[in-house]
Amino acid sequence: MNKESIAKYHTNVTKIVETNIRKLYNDNDIDINDLDDKLYKLITRDTEIEKQIDDFSRAVKTACETPFKRNRATMTSHNHKSIPWWTQELTAMRKRTNALRRKYQRARHNAEMREALKTRYSEEKARYATTIKREKTRSWKEYCNLTNSANPWNEVYRLAAGKRRTPTQITLRRPDRTLTANTKGTLKLMLAYFTPDDNELEDNDHHKHIRGQTEHPPNTQDDRDFTIDEIRNIIEGMDGRKAPGEDGITGEIYKHTFNIFPKSITTMYNECLRQGVFPKRWKIDKIIPISKPSKENSEEASKYRLINIGGKVLEKAIINSTKYLNHNQYGFTPQTSTIDAIKAATEFIEEGFKRSEVTATVSLDVEGAFNSAWPPSVLNNLKECGCPRNLYNLIRNYFSQ
Repeated sequence: MNKESIAKYHTNVTKIVETNIRKLYNDNDIDINDLDDKLYKLITRDTEIEKQIDDFSRAVKTACETPFKRNRATMTSHNHKSIPWWTQELTAMRKRTNALRRKYQRARHNAEMREALKTRYSEEKARYATTIKREKTRSWKEYCNLTNSANPWNEVYRLAAGKRRTPTQITLRRPDRTLTANTKGTLKLMLAYFTPDDNELEDNDHHKHIRGQTEHPPNTQDDRDFTIDEIRNIIEGMDGRKAPGEDGITGEIYKHTFNIFPKSITTMYNECLRQGVFPKRWKIDKIIPISKPSKENSEEASKYRLINIGGKVLEKAIINSTKYLNHNQYGFTPQTSTIDAIKAATEFIEEGFKRSEVTATVSLDVEGAFNSAWPPSVLNNLKECGCPRNLYNLIRNYFSQ
């Protein structure tokens, strides 16, 4: 799409978002600013912020699907797809082979008929197997001829874009050193690695004490509400080119939606903070496994990175409200990078040299630091730091489910 087409598309989305919200709240003639005010009042009166966010998100999703024709491949991606070498002839032969097998198995009281049926079944089964082998070879030869010297990357790009779907089997090694046997087992292992269960039955006395400390929120004052400017800055700072979540709403679309309903959307986030709710809808993530560089042939689950798309705006709002990060925290912190960490270490070492001191460096690499963090310990630290009550409740809900 060129710039003109993109601008036209976003204009259409903006109009249709407005129309869908009007239908949702039965206000076809009300001024858009008044509609934003009405929606804001409705959200503040309702004690079920989950329902309000679900309704609003459905309206925006409907708006996104209305102005353009969806890719047929995307629409049918969840339908059953046959393997590439399968043919109608094989389908007919499979039915014939299965029918002959059933006849042979049922002929138990007539030895002569059973032997004849067995011979017919064996012959048909052999022809079926030969045909499968022939079709596999033919399909592979066709696949190898898809690319040519003039355009060697054609098929690679088709595969990367998802326009040619082929079955992929990923095998990983379990903690007991055995390998996963199928896709289901691999997915279970990946989920167990990246989202480990917090099993209370495994708690020792120390863990039980820490967990007990987090059951009740701190007796502190609530943090202030998010402002419209804060939420606007977070949304405008989102990269519109990044992949959307399972609802298909991109950062660019969300920016346009916020421009229509700035007061209402800000109120949604403030109600999440007030009620201590991180909506379940925003906990549904699209998880895409990507091999880390130089670890493509590894059998360990740690070879993968995950791209999680969810309630990014609320996450960033929580981070911006949290004032308990150590000043030496460089990772996952805005406006900092590994360069800042190296610079800080260099300055510390240089100061030691000036004082004729010996500087020792101890490096600790925690594998899977994020998924190794124990939520009750994080919450207990927040409580000891005097974290505002509403912010604590929101983070505790964020860790649930």
